[in-house]
Amino acid sequence: MREIRRPGAIARGWTREGILLGIVAGLLIAIALLTPKFLTATNLQITSRYLVEVGLVAIPMTMIILIRGIDISVGSIVALATIVLGFSWSVYRIPMVAAIALALTVATLCGLLNGLAITRLRVPDLVVTLSTLAIYRGIAEGLGGGGRVYLYEDPIMRFLGEGQILGIPVGLWVFLPAVLIAGLVLDRTAWGRSLYAIGHNETAARFAGIRVDRIRLLVYTLSGLASGVSALFMAGRLGTARATAGLGLEFEVITAVVVGGTAISGGEGSIWGSFLGVVMVTALRNGLNLIGVPSPIQAMIIGALLVLTVLVNENLRVRIRGWVRPATPVPAHEAEPAPAANPSPYERR
Repeated sequence: MREIRRPGAIARGWTREGILLGIVAGLLIAIALLTPKFLTATNLQITSRYLVEVGLVAIPMTMIILIRGIDISVGSIVALATIVLGFSWSVYRIPMVAAIALALTVATLCGLLNGLAITRLRVPDLVVTLSTLAIYRGIAEGLGGGGRVYLYEDPIMRFLGEGQILGIPVGLWVFLPAVLIAGLVLDRTAWGRSLYAIGHNETAARFAGIRVDRIRLLVYTLSGLASGVSALFMAGRLGTARATAGLGLEFEVITAVVVGGTAISGGEGSIWGSFLGVVMVTALRNGLNLIGVPSPIQAMIIGALLVLTVLVNENLRVRIRGWVRPATPVPAHEAEPAPAANPSPYERR
């Protein structure tokens, strides 16, 4: 048997992420040329802190989109966790460590409730998270009463918002290891491969013995936990707890994940691509702010970027499927069998 291999067999993930890396590098250079403030130490620290808040939520969001799900309630979970943190510490005089634990617990429970509604009640994830987006935000506004709590005087929150370890903001010491661990889990473990299997064909994954509902429940719970951790760093950076925290965060996160190459249709994507997408979106947002572009125009530009990225990714996905094809076995030429010396009566007929 001979094999015919298609030329240009390029690994799908590396192709997409390599192109994205080049785009991100070009974008950073362009912004640096447009505004000299971009590469200053102060601005890079500010940008990295915002990058952490978006990036932490983008990690489980990548997993959710991989299994053909969506979670648009993350911004409201951030707001609720922030309010629980600030008001439990300020009004009820709970120690800050206990308030942090309570906020993380509430955020995790919010994600768990999303997952239970999706897996047990069989309500579509878009409907569930659209509903909880309003519910969680409403609870946050009700608890906060339209007010805000200032957290500057607490040393733990100042450390989370402004602290550095070896000159690197504290949030990066949490975010970068989380990216590394999540990336390795998706690439090197059976659990990670299960996410891709579910995204490609959920019915086939169920027949293969993959516990789809358990995995779906876990990733939505992780999304709630990540939103809670993001809320801690956001509250520390802003120095306040308020019900408007995280407003529009879900748009930033989903944009970063899709820009990073994760297919909305599920089954394709990576944590590494999402990391580059987060860098790209946060750098673009920061650069537009430094240049002086109004916020509505920024939203239009990022929205156009999202549409353009989806179109480019779909085109690239079609091209890569044409480049990378399995080896096609071609049977070798075989000699024809010699006719029988004495054919049987059946052969004569």
